Amino acid sequence: MQRRLTIVVWAILTCFSVRAVLAQQAPANLPPPPADPHDLEGLWNPVLEAPKGKPGNPPGALGRDASGAGIAQATGSTLECTPIQRLSGASGGMSNLWIQGPDEIVMISEEDQDVRKFYLRRKHPAHIVPQPNGNSIAHWEGNTLVVDTIGYAKPDGTDLGEHTVERFYKQGNRLIDDVTIEINGRTSQVTYRAAWRPDLRVWQNVCEEGYQRYLLVNGQVDSPDKPAAGENQ
Repeated sequence: MQRRLTIVVWAILTCFSVRAVLAQQAPANLPPPPADPHDLEGLWNPVLEAPKGKPGNPPGALGRDASGAGIAQATGSTLECTPIQRLSGASGGMSNLWIQGPDEIVMISEEDQDVRKFYLRRKHPAHIVPQPNGNSIAHWEGNTLVVDTIGYAKPDGTDLGEHTVERFYKQGNRLIDDVTIEINGRTSQVTYRAAWRPDLRVWQNVCEEGYQRYLLVNGQVDSPDKPAAGENQ
């Protein structure tokens, strides 16, 4: 049973690793992103590269400390569907779909269909209930969207005590995310980059054991970027 589970998990991870690599190969002559620097709506695919940060960056890719909690959380999310903090580039190369409204911006991660909401023209509530992705408020500083997040939850539901400030801005066909992370009195910085990919669609990676088995049985692990018959384009 353990061997079978290991094979299933390996196949699933391979599927999404292959998809992440394939998604890096953008076709030529893609239309450019909207010229308006305040228009971030659309699909952005993280560029697969080591995050650029200061040496000894304690939070690593997931904003956790050097104790290894970040690795444990990532493993838990992949194998057990436990929620984790979802920074824009900490999704293993899987895309993020941005949807903008007048009062909030929603970022839907392809990994586990995780959702972050950036509330505009708001302050953090006086009493925050910790959540996996915290409570995020945002405002514009020139052409840069500044997202301030607190209230990240530990696995037991208590406040992690982490504070992140993300600065999103366009640079050609790239979306840059400069992140400052403060946790337990330590501050670090990391930068993520994502490519404008209007040619891609969000892969429905539902974190349910039955759904992952369905993908394997139906052979969909072999063609993650190819729409299935009858799929909406």
